[in-house]
Amino acid sequence: MFLLEKHRRLPAYVPGDHEEGDGFIRLNTNESPYPPSPGVAKAIAGEVGKLGYYNDPDCAALRSALAGLYGVKPEQVIATNGSDELLYFAFLAFADEAHPIALPDITYGYYDLFAAAQGIPMEKVPLKADFTIDYRDYLGIGKTIVFPNPNAPTGYAMPAGQVAQIAKSNPQNVVIVDEAYVDFGAQTCLPLIDECPNLLIVRTFSKSRSMAGARLGYGFACESLIAELETIRNAINLYSVNRMTQAAGIAAVQENDYYMANCEKIIATRDYTTRMLREQGFEVLDSLGNFVFAKPKAMSAKALASQLRERGILVRYFDKDRVRDYLRITIGAMQEMQALECAIEMIFGRA
Repeated sequence: MFLLEKHRRLPAYVPGDHEEGDGFIRLNTNESPYPPSPGVAKAIAGEVGKLGYYNDPDCAALRSALAGLYGVKPEQVIATNGSDELLYFAFLAFADEAHPIALPDITYGYYDLFAAAQGIPMEKVPLKADFTIDYRDYLGIGKTIVFPNPNAPTGYAMPAGQVAQIAKSNPQNVVIVDEAYVDFGAQTCLPLIDECPNLLIVRTFSKSRSMAGARLGYGFACESLIAELETIRNAINLYSVNRMTQAAGIAAVQENDYYMANCEKIIATRDYTTRMLREQGFEVLDSLGNFVFAKPKAMSAKALASQLRERGILVRYFDKDRVRDYLRITIGAMQEMQALECAIEMIFGRA
């Protein structure tokens, strides 16, 4: 009853169902089907006895580890409590009523919420009929720009050269490229940060590094842009990355080969799943994420999601214009996707 009037109509993000246990196969939240690397648990355990002390607010060791892995300077790296926090900081830092945001009309739902919470006007740029982003729609648009690359929920990715043209044509505005899914086959825009001072690359440990529950995000940009983001972080949530998560992140970076091998497994399973669904009569987009976007032809997407749930398999259905005929299906382990295949055969056999 004390909530300010301006906040009363804020939209709410609707996450995928989070049932755990009970035999559910979770193909609805884009998590990794593989556990963290062995060193992560050891690193977390080593920090338990230090919980009485504050964590490093600068995440210096983590930033140094990330800089070493990706060949940049620590001053070009920022670490946050999940990539959502970094995105929120970026919206706060680089957009307001006088600096609107331009973004695709079909994309990650949290962008809308961040803009609504901060009163930022948005220009939603329609995807092309084939669900791809046309980079020419953003050339010289004169707004803060944000999009995932690959995009979600479609899985389509934009070449780095097109991203460079967007950034260079909007030199007075920040271009935020959300690379949450880049490790599953897309081209990173990281090499562009030295030539595009207005480019911010946002990443997460949630997808390719099996740490969705740890809440660890990070970003790359030129040193001055990172310093501006640090101004916001220092004022709002200085200690947001706890010491156990920092240690886990460092361990994951040190064991990067393990995670990249898992990404290769997921890519192979994605290819298998795409072929399987197409053989079952689905229309499936060519995804570069750890998910596929698929349109069933034998029944509605909503009905199929319901029937799969009855069989213990969760997939993501979006009841929105242009996408309500599709399901977003996370790529799990091979045995999980084979279980999906069996369920679809059973359902369509009775359809």
